[in-house]
Amino acid sequence: MSQQRSLPEVDLPAVGDADGAQRNGSRARSGRLSVHDPFDLIRWLAMSQPDPRKAVAELVQNALDAGARRISVVRARRSRVRCLTLLDDGGGVIPELPLDEALRYLATHIGHSRKRRLTPRQRHELMTQGQYGIGLLGFWSLGETLEIRSYRAGERPLRLILRRDRPEYRIEGIPGAKPSEQTKTEVVVSDLHREAMPVLGARRLGDYLATELRGQLLARDVELSIEDRLARGRGRKSLRVSPLRFAGVRFDLDELTISTGEPPVRLDLFVAPGGSSEPVALYAAGTLVATSFAELGHVGLDHAPWTDPRLTGVVDYPLLPVAPGSRRGVLPGAAASALRQALATIEPRLRHFLDREEEQRNEELDRPTMQRLRTVFHDVLESLPRYGGLPTERAQHASKRLAEEGSRAPDADGSLAGDEQVPAEGETADSSPPSPAEPPRGDIELLESSVPPIESSPTGPLDSVRIVPSSVTMTCGSSRWLRAEVLDEDGRLIDGTTYFLWRLVGLEGELERQQGTSPRVRLKAGITPGSGSVRVVAEAPGGVHDPSPRVATCEIPVEIRMPSVFTGPGEAIPEPELVHEPGAAWRSRLQEDRWEVNTAHPSYREVADQPGILLRYLALLLAKEVVLHSCRDPRAAEPLEDLVEVFSAADRLLTKRPTR
Repeated sequence: MSQQRSLPEVDLPAVGDADGAQRNGSRARSGRLSVHDPFDLIRWLAMSQPDPRKAVAELVQNALDAGARRISVVRARRSRVRCLTLLDDGGGVIPELPLDEALRYLATHIGHSRKRRLTPRQRHELMTQGQYGIGLLGFWSLGETLEIRSYRAGERPLRLILRRDRPEYRIEGIPGAKPSEQTKTEVVVSDLHREAMPVLGARRLGDYLATELRGQLLARDVELSIEDRLARGRGRKSLRVSPLRFAGVRFDLDELTISTGEPPVRLDLFVAPGGSSEPVALYAAGTLVATSFAELGHVGLDHAPWTDPRLTGVVDYPLLPVAPGSRRGVLPGAAASALRQALATIEPRLRHFLDREEEQRNEELDRPTMQRLRTVFHDVLESLPRYGGLPTERAQHASKRLAEEGSRAPDADGSLAGDEQVPAEGETADSSPPSPAEPPRGDIELLESSVPPIESSPTGPLDSVRIVPSSVTMTCGSSRWLRAEVLDEDGRLIDGTTYFLWRLVGLEGELERQQGTSPRVRLKAGITPGSGSVRVVAEAPGGVHDPSPRVATCEIPVEIRMPSVFTGPGEAIPEPELVHEPGAAWRSRLQEDRWEVNTAHPSYREVADQPGILLRYLALLLAKEVVLHSCRDPRAAEPLEDLVEVFSAADRLLTKRPTR
């Protein structure tokens, strides 16, 4: 085997070490970096933007920076060539320069933007994004040729032509075009790449722009439309892009000041119903720079609560420096550090908000599911008379009332003589489904807000308010959540700050959160049956044309009835009271007259989003409590817990793995 030869070690002089340079027989030199071939650098800049949707977003951003009020994006054929055309009514290409000079400036100043001269404060006030002068190069990922057709009122229009992977440019008049009557800019990308076509359909491109430019579209009075003349089939061929909106319960802080005189951090955070599919995104002056905080480890932001899957929404800091080309990611520096320190101050408050909302959501089990569970166990205990129900305060109170009255007794089906059967909440008495015009009544659905379709126009000021559900029937001592929805005159849900005042009329009970900006309130029924109503008054600030406050009211009927399912004096089949106790070993327990279920136990969390398995899990826990209460032998508790553990694990596996 040949021996490996080691290279001799050489001591290199440090930068600025003139003596070291002299000892090594060389003179110290300094100079300015340069590129061997400038177009090679342009090529690499253009290739840093591989997403055709992002290239379209850059073109739209240029139109927004020019102050456009109407922007249209059209995919069509011109002379049998696939083209994408963007037309806007903004101020045009560098309006302070003569038209030919302005177009020449674009072609000869790649990597430099006049927008970069703006201070961060000016950029925030003008909502201007571009600063690197390379956004136009994104057309390489779209097609082969880019034309910028610039029209100025009273002037002969000109066009700038660039070709993919070609260093030349051309400025010329537009054949057959006459002096324009108005200022506008038309950008045409022709000979679209086949690989880019699937993502340039109206719906997919609209969804992308609604997310990518969310802050810009919300902050400006602009109409952005997409028309796809190449679409086939039943797909959408035209739509108006509206910014992405979020559903769920909103965090009550919308602004965070970092430094006096500088633009604040904007917060738009929500606890999404059922858990979020979209993580919290980071924006810079309305433009998306990170789709998730999990991408921000290099600036120390890849941790909870910002990465909590329950949380969705937007954090927007206009002063963040972003990577040129792709504009994805955040460059480390003073602005990123300031953002990290500012967000750290509200993290405890945000964690508390998440935990509180999860506890409330866990209390809102699907009523039909729980009705089914109670109905099944009523039949089970009838067929197995040696087992009794569980002690509950409501059942004991009802039993006492029956004993005092002496004239009414439970029927065989468990209902009180002379009482009507109470339909399951969310159903009518004849078991027909709710009218489509009525809002859904299930408690899980109460947390959901319909997201306006992407083509919807901006909503107007408050015109009316409604309460979901539109009527309530509940039993003595029970509770449920109600939600107010504010609507404009067209009946569309609106967002923004609204103050709510709730009142319970003619009933024994109480309302939690009777006033404030939260649209939800919890109604707790008293122990006496009766009929009454719940009323809400909504007040919102006025608009630009009419600054006076807008007020609307709504009132729904409420009926409170006696519990209808009994198994014996002082015993009933209760609904679970959900308790969030992380780290505790117990799954369920009887606490005096309450049946508690631990939603923080791993067994519960694994099935919480699977209604069928969750129902069987709760049935198993209820069976365990019924057996323990009936046999009154504490030694049975441990083996029953083991049985629950084994059976629930087997149930999950059987559901996931089909039998062979």
